[in-house]
Amino acid sequence: MPSPLEPGSLSAWRDTGSLDDTKAREQAERLEHRARAADEAAARRDYLDLLRIVPGERVLDVGCGSGVVTREIAQRVIPGGKVVGTDSSAAFLSIARDYADAAGCGHVIEWRVADCRTLPFADGHFDAVIAATVLAHVPGAEQALTEMVRVTRPGGRVAVFDFDGDGLFFTHPDRNLSRRIVAAQCDYGAVNGQLIREMPGILTSLGLEDVKAKAFMPLEREAGSFYADMARRAAKTALQVGAITDGEFATWLREFEFVVNSGRFIGGRLQLFVWGTRSNP
Repeated sequence: MPSPLEPGSLSAWRDTGSLDDTKAREQAERLEHRARAADEAAARRDYLDLLRIVPGERVLDVGCGSGVVTREIAQRVIPGGKVVGTDSSAAFLSIARDYADAAGCGHVIEWRVADCRTLPFADGHFDAVIAATVLAHVPGAEQALTEMVRVTRPGGRVAVFDFDGDGLFFTHPDRNLSRRIVAAQCDYGAVNGQLIREMPGILTSLGLEDVKAKAFMPLEREAGSFYADMARRAAKTALQVGAITDGEFATWLREFEFVVNSGRFIGGRLQLFVWGTRSNP
């Protein structure tokens, strides 16, 4: 078990393979909650446009979770294409299958339990491979990226969409305390909350060509929004790791709820999409 002070030790996504059905459904709903937000949906549409997925292609979604991105890719490869969604959690894949069937695209998708660091596919099997909001939570993420490149055909595309942990923001009158909360969430709520900043260099070092990056900043203002809930979770993380005291947590939360209930909340998080093309031999 990781030390309570080890980076990423409080990540809810670090070891999804051990989730029971109840916890998996709780976390899947969190993913679906985020996905329903208008800015999140727009970002997803835009970055998949950049990946240039077309009908008939074979596409791999690494660490697919509840299958939000997998379902959207499925709509793009029809007719004649196939999507494979992998996750280390069999419970997640069962939930993802139900969502896909309800959306009418389950027949296009294959679900596979797999560790992203040892993908069970042949070299060059896919036209495009993507990992969306997963690698920041994976120990040894560079091995996963090596695998993603390996299973992509020459001329195919490899892409990563992930958050920047220090790019989380929300309205709150206590700026200094909020900075400490964001830093704690970045350091302990993800294995590497700054991995996406390194991604252009990593993908280039793995031999990808024409590596590009684009920033997205989904925003929300609603009381029940994903980012309002995330701000609360971040404060709890900061309390657990000792970045703030019990008294500071209580005061921060009371002031935060006033901001939310008075309609003054806005929150979001910086996200980057980084993609490139596998070079021909």
